[in-house]
Amino acid sequence: MSTKKILICGATSFVAKGFKELLIQQGFDVDTFGRKDGSYLEIDKNPMLADSYEAVVNFAVLKDQNIENNVSYMKLLVEMCRQKHVKKLIHFSSIMVYSYHLGKLDENSPIDTVANTMMEGYGKIKIACDEFLNSIKQSLPFEVVMVRPGYVLADNRPAPFIKRLPCGASVILGNKKSRQPIVKREDIHLALLKIIETDKNLPVYHLFQNNDITKYNFAKQTVGGLILVLPKFIFEGLPRLMMKMGMMKKALYSRFDGMYNYNVASSTMTESKLNIKFK
Repeated sequence: MSTKKILICGATSFVAKGFKELLIQQGFDVDTFGRKDGSYLEIDKNPMLADSYEAVVNFAVLKDQNIENNVSYMKLLVEMCRQKHVKKLIHFSSIMVYSYHLGKLDENSPIDTVANTMMEGYGKIKIACDEFLNSIKQSLPFEVVMVRPGYVLADNRPAPFIKRLPCGASVILGNKKSRQPIVKREDIHLALLKIIETDKNLPVYHLFQNNDITKYNFAKQTVGGLILVLPKFIFEGLPRLMMKMGMMKKALYSRFDGMYNYNVASSTMTESKLNIKFK
């Protein structure tokens, strides 16, 4: 039986580190594509790629470019997948594609839209790419799978919402109700391996611990000591007032709004389908 060939786009990214080696250990033949291999905006014409791939795993995002170029990359990636007879395109999305005000969300929850979101930059790019893939996936001859992770921890990378203070104290960016789903990089890699090996995947997978932990409780478990919080009526209420008065841009306000994300996010369907448990 021939070895299945996998293409990883964005293989040198933080999240992808070590994934190629895992696939090789599992017997896959792996190609990688990054900036040093050519332009992402010409990936459909790159002569160095193989004639066919079993699956393409896309970690790449053009952070230094605009939304239009990122969507153009998605279009060219899809065209490349057509040309290479790919069976499944696995796109690395983000939990940032959801509104902060859904209340509860699972793998079937609707994403925010480019037209409605207040975010700019990375979050808006992720929304735009997911919108595009959602708009065409039913017409494609291959499977499109979107994975939406929480914040990725690895290599002693600190949680971004915990700020250490002198004398052993810490402050969290939010209050005791604020939530931020967390996932370990090695768990992402194991989930991606399962997705590659699974027939008839879910269209969306959530990659994060299914424990509904708050930022405050996570900080208590990981750094300990005195944990301080930021009152919402000051750190979200005042920016909201400033935005309404035209003194603050919506994109900046969205960062304060995101500090008080109370969404209860579930990965139950993901864990059941892939028979895994995020730790």
